[in-house]
Amino acid sequence: MDDELVDPRSDLMFGIEELKEARPGYDQAQTYYDGKVPEVFTSVRLRRALAAHNIDFDLNFAKTPVDAVCDRLEIAGITGQNDAETALISKVWQDNQLDLEMPDTFRRAGEFGDAYLIVLPVYGDGEQVIRVEMFYNSPQTVRVIYDEENPRRKRFTIKRWCDGPYQRVELIYDDRTERWTTGKNSSGDKPNDWLHWPADGEDPESWLIEHDWGESCVFHFRTDRPYGVPEHYGAYGPQNAITKLQATHMGTVDYQGFPQRYALTETATTDTSDLEPGDFDDGDWPINEQGLGPSDSGDDSSLKAGPGEMMLLRGFKQVGQFDAAQPNVFLDPITFNVRAMAVICTTPLHLFDPSGEQPSGQSVRAQDAPFTKKVSNRQLSYGATLREAFAFALRRLGIPDPVVTIHWKPAETVDDVEGWQTVQAKIAAGVPRRQALIEAGYRAEQVDAWLTGTDDAELQRRVDVLASLADSAQKLGAAAALGVITGEQVTALLSGAIDDLEALAQAQEEG
Repeated sequence: MDDELVDPRSDLMFGIEELKEARPGYDQAQTYYDGKVPEVFTSVRLRRALAAHNIDFDLNFAKTPVDAVCDRLEIAGITGQNDAETALISKVWQDNQLDLEMPDTFRRAGEFGDAYLIVLPVYGDGEQVIRVEMFYNSPQTVRVIYDEENPRRKRFTIKRWCDGPYQRVELIYDDRTERWTTGKNSSGDKPNDWLHWPADGEDPESWLIEHDWGESCVFHFRTDRPYGVPEHYGAYGPQNAITKLQATHMGTVDYQGFPQRYALTETATTDTSDLEPGDFDDGDWPINEQGLGPSDSGDDSSLKAGPGEMMLLRGFKQVGQFDAAQPNVFLDPITFNVRAMAVICTTPLHLFDPSGEQPSGQSVRAQDAPFTKKVSNRQLSYGATLREAFAFALRRLGIPDPVVTIHWKPAETVDDVEGWQTVQAKIAAGVPRRQALIEAGYRAEQVDAWLTGTDDAELQRRVDVLASLADSAQKLGAAAALGVITGEQVTALLSGAIDDLEALAQAQEEG
């Protein structure tokens, strides 16, 4: 097909439609993460009443699956194939404040399922690249469109945003960037709404920016392929139930503090038809903020429903009060929904269990195993994308064939007495010490550094010391709980022991 027959706005309109279709899902994910999901009422009257009074009893558990994964995603370092490349990577990292940018990118990727990092070279005088800029972009405004024949290949990227009364769009390809804009207050729903948007007002052709990169500058962090799923997607249903239970529970609290009362009358004296507003003086009732009593405002019915109110009837023979709903009617289902959320989202229950029960030792590792696997999968996916981003940056800075390695902190490490006892038992059973330490969650680079210049006997001694120290800490903690020793004394004893061990280790290395 001739180029003249191809609609130049076909990609533009296709990208806009893709963004429009995906946006509601991202907005919903943000709403649940922020805890702004309204309670669902079957009664229209109740829904309107709460909306009118802006009543809010947020109890947001849905964000926990997102934060739990993000907390385990810590980059230990990024290296190149030599010191010069590693130094250049470090400079790019510092120039773009990626110690702040990357955790936010990982969190957004978990919140939305997708997040984008755009890497742009900055040119000095001439064609020399003096630095690169890296910055996060939201999937609510950016979307990579993949090739249907090869889903790993990026066909193009669309970025759309509002600029006052204008709609702006950039289409980013491997060899060019196209800039589009609408007229004032145009919705941009029709192809003819879009016009070329020159970067230089004096150069009408500058709407098209060509380059020779041969690759996309947009990097897609995602929890799945081709597009991700929010980490807390499975929490939507349980969170709806929790929100409803919590709001309804709060509605019963007033009745628990101020029970609703009633008065019974004899059958022959139940006629209240002759009660008129004037039968009671305003002095018998509270005065409102406007200084009006019930007979002035018309709010003087003999039957009052509400916390602390009296149902006023003639000829009382008995009075009493209605029992409020028991808290467990609401709290037990909330606990069930939190547990369901933990299972559905593969997140350990102890990370958001409202009962406060915290397992320890081997129990924690058993519960954390599926979650740790999920974190490891995120490290693989996010690490591959980040590696591509830094390789792109280094190529723009003049490194022809960069090799970038992402080092993550372990998704899980052994730091309790049971764990170190297990490591000790593995080594005693013949498992190589290096393998046992790697299985404990430590990086291979760390283990190799520890083993350098250390014989088997010394390594065994260090493992024994760590196991003994963990055992002592556990026993001292139990003693403090029983009141035999104070927490300050425990801290002082352990700190002194650790200082002595460090001094001894330093003396041995110097000797």
